[in-house]
Amino acid sequence: MKIFKAIIFYCAAALSCAAGEGGGFFGDIIDYGAEYLSPEYLASPDGKSLLIGCKTGNKILRLENDKITGSLPLGGRVSGLCASGAGFGFATLSGEDGKLVKFKTSPKLETAAVWDAGHFPNAPVCTKDAKFVYFANQFTNIIRKIDASSGKELARGRAVHEPVAMALSPDEKSLVILNHLPEPKGGLYEENIACAVTILDADTLQTAAKIELPNGAINCKGLDISKDGKLAFVSYVLARFNVPTTQLERGWVNTNAVAVIDLQNKKRLASFLLDENTLGAANPWGVKISPDQKTLAVATAGTHEVHLINLPALSKKLRLPRDAKTPPVEDDLNFLSGIRERVALEGLGPRNIFWLGHNLYAAQYYSDNLEKIDSDMDNETEIVNIGGNPQMTDARKGDLFFNDARMCFQQWLSCATCHPATRSDNLNWDLVNDGICNPKQSKSMLYAHFTPPTMITGVRKDAETCVRAGLVYIQFVERSEEDAKCVDAIMKRLKPVPSTYAPKGKLSENAEYGAAIFESAGCAKCHSGKYFTDMKLHDMGTAVGPDAGKKFDTPALIEVWRSAPYLYDGRAKTIFDMLKNFNQNGRHGDTKNLSDADLRALEEYVLSL
Repeated sequence: MKIFKAIIFYCAAALSCAAGEGGGFFGDIIDYGAEYLSPEYLASPDGKSLLIGCKTGNKILRLENDKITGSLPLGGRVSGLCASGAGFGFATLSGEDGKLVKFKTSPKLETAAVWDAGHFPNAPVCTKDAKFVYFANQFTNIIRKIDASSGKELARGRAVHEPVAMALSPDEKSLVILNHLPEPKGGLYEENIACAVTILDADTLQTAAKIELPNGAINCKGLDISKDGKLAFVSYVLARFNVPTTQLERGWVNTNAVAVIDLQNKKRLASFLLDENTLGAANPWGVKISPDQKTLAVATAGTHEVHLINLPALSKKLRLPRDAKTPPVEDDLNFLSGIRERVALEGLGPRNIFWLGHNLYAAQYYSDNLEKIDSDMDNETEIVNIGGNPQMTDARKGDLFFNDARMCFQQWLSCATCHPATRSDNLNWDLVNDGICNPKQSKSMLYAHFTPPTMITGVRKDAETCVRAGLVYIQFVERSEEDAKCVDAIMKRLKPVPSTYAPKGKLSENAEYGAAIFESAGCAKCHSGKYFTDMKLHDMGTAVGPDAGKKFDTPALIEVWRSAPYLYDGRAKTIFDMLKNFNQNGRHGDTKNLSDADLRALEEYVLSL
C-alpha cells in the first residue's frame, strides 16, 4: 500500500508541475499577458506573394504588394511553414498532440486537411508538386514523409538532437536537416561537441550522411541550399566553452558563424564568422540565398540586423571549391570585410527571412511586423505593417531582453545564447563565480525563480540575484532594475514541455514501477515536493578537481528528459549511465543492488517527469 501511494503521489506531483506558474509556455512559446502575432515563418507559393506563419498569433497571413490580403486561423501555435507552386501550403502546429495542416493558397487561404503529427512537430518542407510533405518531431528526433493527398505516413527516419530546420535539394532526392543542440555524449571534453547536418534519402529517409560542425557549434537555426544543389549554408553559434568566461572581447566566449556544406561530397568545406573585431553578430537565425544567387542573406536576431554577403566574392575568398589541404576559416573576425553589408533594422527580433525578387523580407518576432530590404535601392529598409501589436507587456519585454544582444558589451551574446529557449545548451562553462578551471553544465531556467538557490553550487541565493549578476558578470553591462524585473516576469511564466515518455501525463507500466523504486531507493528524500527538489545543497561524492568535496544544489527533475547529459559536468550520457556507473556511494539513491531492468524502470520514471 505504501508503494502504491507513492506512485499516486509522484504521478500527481508530475502532473501538477506541468500546469506551470502563470503562463502558457511550451518550448519557446509564451503567454505574454497580451495577444501578439509573433511572425516567424515565411514562404511563397508563387514568387510574388508571401505567406507569414504567426507563431503566437496561431494563424497564416498572406501578403501581396505589402498588404495583407488573406488570413487563415489555425487554432494552434505555428511551428513551421512551407508552400508549393501547386496551390497548397503546409503548416505544423506545436504541442503534445501536434498537427500537420494542409491548406489552399489560392484563390483564398482555406484549410484542406488536418492530420495528427505527434509530439511537437516542426520544420515542414514539401515537394514542388505538393505530393509529399516532410516534417520533424523536434524532441524525438524523428523525420516523417507524408503522402499529402491522404496524410498517410510513407517513411520515417532519424536526425541528430532536436531537428529544427530542413530543406529539400533542388532535385528533391535528398533531405538536408539541421539540428538545434549538440547530441548528448557524456564526457564533454572527450569528443567533438557540436551540432550536425544530417542528409537523408528523400524517398526512403535512410541516412546518407552526418556532417558535424566545428567543436562548440550550438543554436543552429538557418539553412538554405544553392540553386545548383551543390552547397548548403547553415547558421550557428560557436561556443568557446573550453575557456573561462573572464572577458567578451574578440569573441572570447561566443562567436557567430555560417558553415558551408558540400552536399555532393557530403562534407563541411568551411566556416566563416559574422562578427567583427569589436562588434558581435549574436544569435544568427535565418539564412537565404537571393534568386539570382548573388547575395547570401543572414539574419542575426540578437543584434536586429540582416547581413548581405556578396556570394561570388565569398566563394572566391573561400577558394571554392576547396581542396582537402585548405584549412577552414573559423577565427578570422575580418573575413567578411569588403564583401558584406550589415543592415541595421528598425524592427526587433528578425528570425526567418525570404527573398521576393530583389526585396528581402524579415519576420520581426518582437516588433510584430515585417521589414523589407530593397537591394535595388541601396538596401533601404521599410517597415511592413501586418496588424501586429507593438505595445509590449513586461513579460514580452522580458522575453525580448533575454534574446537581445544589445544588452551585452559589444553585442557578442544574449541570455538565450547559452540558454536557448531558456533551457540549457548542453555544454560545460567555466564561470568565475565559484572559482576557475572547474567548468559545469549550463542549467535550464525552468522554475529557477521557484527553486532557490541558483547555480549548481548555490552561489546565488535566488534567481532574481542570478539575473542581475548575469547582466554584470556575463554580459558586462549595467541595466536598470526595471529591465531585470521584466526578465524575472518572463522567467516566472515558464512551463515545461510535456515529456515524450509520458503521453498526456500518463505513466507507462514500467515507469509506474520506476516510481515505486524512486520511493523505496530513497531518491524522493532529496528530490521531493512539487518541483522534485528539497532546495538544499548536498555533497554527492562525485566532484573532482577544484570542486572535490563541494556540495551541489539538488536539481529539479521536471523536464530532465530534455537536459542530457547528466551530473554537474555532464559526464553521464544518460540517467541509466549515471545510476549504473556514477552512484557507487548510493548518494543518488540506494541503487547498487538494483538490476539493469530496475534501473531502466527508474530511468523511465525520471524521464517521464
